[in-house]
Amino acid sequence: MSNDAGGHRPRLFQLIYPYWVSNRSWKSWLLVACLLAYSFGGVYLAVWANRLTGEVVDAMVKRDWEQLWPVLLTTVGVGVAGVVATLTNYVASQLLNLEWRAWMTDRYLNAWAEHGAYYEIEREGLLTNADQRLSQDIQMFIQDTLTLSFGVIHVVVTIISFTVVLWQLSGTLSFTVHGWHVSIPGYMVYIAFLYQIISFTITHYSGRALIRLLSHKQTVEANFRYLGMQLRENSEQIAFYRGGERERQQLRGHFGDVLHNWKDIIFCTGRMMFFRDTYVQAVGLVVPTLSALPRYLIGAITLGDVTRITGAFNSLTSALSFFTQAYTTFSEWLALGHRLQDFSWALSRAEHLPRNIEVRRHPGSEIETSPVVLALPDGELMAKVPSLRIKQGERWLIRGRSGVGKSTFLRAIAGMWPYGSGTVSLPGVASLMFLPQRSYIPYGKLKAALCYPSESDRFSDEECRHALQECLLGHYAGVLDVEDRWQQKLSGGEQQRLAFARVILHRPAFVFLDEATSALDGESESRLYSLLIERLPNSAVISVAHREALETFHDHVLVIQRPDDTASSPYSTATA
Repeated sequence: MSNDAGGHRPRLFQLIYPYWVSNRSWKSWLLVACLLAYSFGGVYLAVWANRLTGEVVDAMVKRDWEQLWPVLLTTVGVGVAGVVATLTNYVASQLLNLEWRAWMTDRYLNAWAEHGAYYEIEREGLLTNADQRLSQDIQMFIQDTLTLSFGVIHVVVTIISFTVVLWQLSGTLSFTVHGWHVSIPGYMVYIAFLYQIISFTITHYSGRALIRLLSHKQTVEANFRYLGMQLRENSEQIAFYRGGERERQQLRGHFGDVLHNWKDIIFCTGRMMFFRDTYVQAVGLVVPTLSALPRYLIGAITLGDVTRITGAFNSLTSALSFFTQAYTTFSEWLALGHRLQDFSWALSRAEHLPRNIEVRRHPGSEIETSPVVLALPDGELMAKVPSLRIKQGERWLIRGRSGVGKSTFLRAIAGMWPYGSGTVSLPGVASLMFLPQRSYIPYGKLKAALCYPSESDRFSDEECRHALQECLLGHYAGVLDVEDRWQQKLSGGEQQRLAFARVILHRPAFVFLDEATSALDGESESRLYSLLIERLPNSAVISVAHREALETFHDHVLVIQRPDDTASSPYSTATA
């Protein structure tokens, strides 16, 4: 999802247009044709029903049963046809919503997850609540787009049709003012439009703040929900810190923002409804009848005509009132569109971030780096790492002061840190696996969590049980098919042992361990490193660690220093 190198926000039109020219939209075009047929057919039935209503009234006034009976039957038939058309419209609109949402979600999901944009957006602080924009905002934006679009089409057809009907029924209003004879053909049409223009003006000026408030509502609701999720996912750590009161205060503060915004929306919506509905009740209910009364009293039209005029007037003003009544929906749609525009901008920005540390593939079997300069996002220099060559089967220990950039150097090798300069050349066919201090363990079956990032069917149950047993997790070997929140259920040490079991299963050519045994005791750490070297003798092991005991398992040591630190050489050798 690329807009341009500058990462400009797309226009709202650019959020909508791509789907309708894609090769997946043909089904939706058929559904659109069905919905348009419903819209035109529905208006036709409404016009027909208006005529039948007038005929019913005239027949009742005349007490003409022979004329009344067939008209009533026809009216019932029109009503049944309307029910069938409404059901068809519902099914078609929901299928259209589903097709469009599936395509749009896939598009944003690919842009967000496929090339690491999710990480870069969070690292750079480009956007908040990206997950909500993907799971909720897209669905609501599409729903509101369809509601407004087909609403406008239906309204336009209705306005044109009932303008013609009302113009014909109104006839010409003639009167004399100070000796001037005035004739106004189709006068009821002018009254209807004037009535609705006033209603829309009242709605706009009493409710225009809703656009800003509804946009802010999405943000404060998402922030409140995110804090609750953080409390749930980090419950144990927070409990150890006795941080419940602090979390309550933060949640209460963010909920206060939700309440404050909610109250503002209620007040603004209530104010808009008061002025709009007062005008409708005070004026709208009597205008059509009073306007038709002069011609009825002189005998120019029948009571049935008055009924038809009132119905046509109400149908026309109801269609025109769509723009007034849809004001809130339009405000929500605009707010959602702005959030998706920001999402698109963040994805494009992440895609085009400058990458001064180049990561590329080469046909060899070694990892080679030029001198790499590590910097912070603001340009401040962190460290300079000399050129490096890591062969398969070698074991490197990366040392240095806390905060010097050891973990950042691993991120640079993984292509996740663009700040600085230099080149990293990775072997084209060799696999790499990175074990951070706390590895990600997805929700689901334990086997799926163990096999991550591969699919669980890549490894047999026996292979998985054996890997768990070798990594001191044999007591979990019998629950491979149990679904749970393993990230929360496993202790820190168990999570790190599970990460080692993943390595044993995947057998990568290069293993990077970033404080990956910090939660283990010395005996368990030694056993896992011995197992790693025994099971993967041809794999390179690169470790970031502070414990001196790990030097035993590495034959090379790289010391990363600050630019002004010349106390020791960047290289030394340990005895394996």
